[in-house]
Amino acid sequence: MQRSYEQVRGQVSREISRALGVDGEVVLQSMQAPLATLGLDSLKLVEVVYELETFYQLDVDEERLAQLNSVGDLIELFVSELTGTGDRTMRDGRLDSGK
Repeated sequence: MQRSYEQVRGQVSREISRALGVDGEVVLQSMQAPLATLGLDSLKLVEVVYELETFYQLDVDEERLAQLNSVGDLIELFVSELTGTGDRTMRDGRLDSGK
């Protein structure tokens, strides 16, 4: 089932909240904010990714995980995995093929 950018963004927010022990959803203000600014150390990030993989029934390539720097990177990774777009990304809910 294809998921929209906003649906994935909401699920990422919920998983980050759980990992940080926050009630409700973390407000993701800037998609370019480094993951560490949210308090996600490497262990918590692995937990978030595992939960997202389980939720979406995916197995994300570890090399792609190593390239994650921002919240937007995490969201775009799962959107691209779900839509089968590979290296293309979602921006503002629209697919950006990089052209």
